[in-house]
Amino acid sequence: WVGAQNAANMPWWTSDVVHDLGLTPAQTQKIHRIVRSYRDRLFDARNNVQKAEAALEDLLNDPEANQAGANQAAAKPVIDRLAEARANSTRVFTEMSIQLRSVLTIDQWRELRKRWSEVQKTRKGDTQIPP
Repeated sequence: WVGAQNAANMPWWTSDVVHDLGLTPAQTQKIHRIVRSYRDRLFDARNNVQKAEAALEDLLNDPEANQAGANQAAAKPVIDRLAEARANSTRVFTEMSIQLRSVLTIDQWRELRKRWSEVQKTRKGDTQIPP
């Protein structure tokens, strides 16, 4: 679920999939509360990944990038920053996902997995990259 969710970059809790789960008002409220509690951390994590990717792009587009020694020395901190940012982004999203999963019953979980799989199959036909 986390892998599929993260790859699609589309939160299930705001998609049409959620309507088929039969969530109670209390469950919906808990889900919204969890998402709100993680919102800033998720935005920060995503922004840090984008900044690190931009730094890597700058490094790769540097006209002097073909100088092996200088390029390797400059690349290491950029690579480390990107790896750390991606790891943190995955960590934050996974923590939130575990909390969201705890709100669902086993039947709701199974329905979510089934429906999300259908959504993913449909999206694979899209030529657009998800936001």
